Amino acid sequence: MKSYRVLALLPLAALLSACGDAKEATEGNFRSALQDDVGNMGPAVCLEAPAPRMPFVMDQRAVSQSSEMADRAKRANALAKAGLLEREDLSDGRQRYRLTDEGRDIYAREQGLEQGGFCFGEVRIEGVDNFTPAQAIDGGYTVSHVRYSYRIHDIPSWAEEDSLRKAYKGGLEGLEDTQHKRAMMILTNKGWQTERRFAE
Repeated sequence: MKSYRVLALLPLAALLSACGDAKEATEGNFRSALQDDVGNMGPAVCLEAPAPRMPFVMDQRAVSQSSEMADRAKRANALAKAGLLEREDLSDGRQRYRLTDEGRDIYAREQGLEQGGFCFGEVRIEGVDNFTPAQAIDGGYTVSHVRYSYRIHDIPSWAEEDSLRKAYKGGLEGLEDTQHKRAMMILTNKGWQTERRFAE
């Protein structure tokens, strides 16, 4: 599962002052460039679905014989408890799972997932903690290394479901906390860009 926690990352407006120079190494310029980057990265979190297609069926015999299938069944039941899947017990002992209306609204097959996933959240930059002075490196580039903080916003209530957090083994822990990351910024003719954005 990938996402900017994959967990995907970040929006917020850090407007430059009218008299500012976009090419200066400043907190405001870096924050604006980071926001531009994360604003194009999609949802903050994507939880990989238990199966590659919807709807899907779980066979208890397979679940009992495979730890991987047992994990998938645990996730399926947790997603059902969270209201994203509907579980139906079949007459042959199997269980069928299908998307609920709420689950369908957030189910996606992009974000680099091998199979579909349930995606949510928006990551917003809280601030630039510190940065190095701009310096020239080989290749003619001018760079600065930035440490910044961010938080995930718009976390749905179902993401706090205890069984869901256990099923995804810590992937949902600390969502409300302020996080810190580092990025290399590159100076271009239009101002600063993140390394990822520059390479696009």
